[in-house]
Amino acid sequence: MRIRQLSLADLPLLGHIDRAEHQQIQYLVENGQLISRPIDFDVPGWDPVGTGAHSVANMIEFAQPIVARGGVLLGAFVADAVAGVVIVEAAFEPDMAWLALLHVDRAHRRHGVASELWDAAVDRVRAIEASHLYVSATPSGSAVGFYLSRGCRLATGSEVNDGLYDLEPDDIHLICELQPNVESSQPQLDSGPQHKAR
Repeated sequence: MRIRQLSLADLPLLGHIDRAEHQQIQYLVENGQLISRPIDFDVPGWDPVGTGAHSVANMIEFAQPIVARGGVLLGAFVADAVAGVVIVEAAFEPDMAWLALLHVDRAHRRHGVASELWDAAVDRVRAIEASHLYVSATPSGSAVGFYLSRGCRLATGSEVNDGLYDLEPDDIHLICELQPNVESSQPQLDSGPQHKAR
């Protein structure tokens, strides 16, 4: 697996990621507490041709201004196939970065792709000496469980970003307090030519 820094021109790679999954656990916040409940729901892949909320076009439209204003777009590649992408915006709030997006292709899940992308994003955040990372997570068991395993905790009260909450009120809003890192755990970024969308 290789991690590469990508550019605005690479955003169509989002269309190569199959986000489909079967969800059995959903998280929600009640009375300031994070709780889980069983569900039985199939999440479809992104619509490749439409422009609705769950379309490739909508994902690109969401990501474009973040990358354009300096957000870092990283891709994980297995051979020439994109296995996952992450976007992190370092200059989000004072001393806090924002993990704007992290998606792993269905065929590449449970192979460490999300962990590699998380580590690479966190390394970028530490490089600008921000000590917190904000995550607005899809309320699925897989997404929230992953972020909790990375050390995230529930954002409470004034910690919740109003703009992101208004955008995704059903998301689980989390904060990760990053410890100083003596030795980077980030995988070596590929210094070769950037991968362009096919």
